[in-house]
Amino acid sequence: MGFSEAYKSFWRNYVNFKDRAPRSAYWYVVLWNAIIVALFHIFILVFTTGPFTGKDLELFFYFTVFPILFVLLVMGLYGLACFIPMLSLMVRRLRDSNKSPWFILLGLIPFVGSIIILVFMCLPSEDSFGTNYDF
Repeated sequence: MGFSEAYKSFWRNYVNFKDRAPRSAYWYVVLWNAIIVALFHIFILVFTTGPFTGKDLELFFYFTVFPILFVLLVMGLYGLACFIPMLSLMVRRLRDSNKSPWFILLGLIPFVGSIIILVFMCLPSEDSFGTNYDF
């Protein structure tokens, strides 16, 4: 699965908890989301390094604080919109590595859970007989 194809599939299958997802589909979506969040942070950096010295506080709010709050709001909405599709992608990825989809709940364990989920997302694809599909 290609880079743009994986992201399109991510949004097309946003409530599909039944199928399987290859490793490339998961990691390309993670890369897409990292790039998008990095762009949001770049916008915030651009707005925080404005030329205002604090003399005109009203202009400071209009050209710095309000744009930052807007970018943070859009970033939060994007994160909220990606929550269910990412959850379904992780369930499909677990299913592809021949693990129970209920292992997604291990991510709720503080500190260790995210490491366990990361390891599960890195596992190769297997069919129900344990055959490895990574070449």
